Amino acid sequence: MYKIGILQLTQNLDDAVQGFKYGLVEQGIVAQFHYLNADGNIDQLPKLAIELSEHKVDVIFACSTPSAQAAIKLVGTIPVVFTPVFDPVGSALVNSMSQPGGKATGVSGMVVATEKMAFIHRLLPEVRTLGILYHTADSNSLVEVENFRKLCNARLNLIEIPFHKAEDLSNLPDLLPPKLEALFLPIGRVVEDNFPTIAYYTDTINLPVIASHGPNVSAGALGGLVANHYQLGRECAVKAVEILNGAPAATIPVDIVKAPEILLNKFTAQNLGISFSTDLIAEARSIFE
Repeated sequence: MYKIGILQLTQNLDDAVQGFKYGLVEQGIVAQFHYLNADGNIDQLPKLAIELSEHKVDVIFACSTPSAQAAIKLVGTIPVVFTPVFDPVGSALVNSMSQPGGKATGVSGMVVATEKMAFIHRLLPEVRTLGILYHTADSNSLVEVENFRKLCNARLNLIEIPFHKAEDLSNLPDLLPPKLEALFLPIGRVVEDNFPTIAYYTDTINLPVIASHGPNVSAGALGGLVANHYQLGRECAVKAVEILNGAPAATIPVDIVKAPEILLNKFTAQNLGISFSTDLIAEARSIFE
């Protein structure tokens, strides 16, 4: 029987873990799992990774960038499969997406910026001035901001709205420039965790919000194009089985999100006087009312 370690930063990625376990069952793998969760305490991850290694696990499934970083820093050769890491190369987990080159591989949680921008145009076709609110200390947010900068053109004016700490969001009305037509929230833990504050202020001025974090859509954002973490977990299981069958992680390419899902909030749309197109409604994975 295989021994598989699961290293998780928070319960927010439970669906990825469930998809991973289900994917292993689909592939006929019987395993004993050693599961450790840091409950949001990043500083605990190195210690937990060492604890998993002491169980002599055959592979570690790491949920989140910090979890994966802690796992690959272990002394030894325990292979790591990760998700939903946004920027595997920038996070120094792999040398490249096609040739990881180390002891880790996985599936990135990145929905590419071109697809997100196309979704925004479909969701709000009349918008010409888009704000992007991001935490300056979040590396994932910075990557997404840079990707969005490259997509700016005469059709869309992108206004960057940086903030330095969570407390700054209590001054959001002062941060938001006038004549803003919509606000995009990139991937970023501080933005995601403080979405209620953002929603409170944007609601008061009827400003549509497009989110990158699924739960933020159900909590009041107008819509989002997001990765399905359960499916990412299933895809990671395929890579884990390759490793268990003898393939080195160094040669297994890192994948990206293949089929991002459309989430829409009908209640928010009604409050804003916005109508979703019939094709968006037909394609939506979930519509919250």
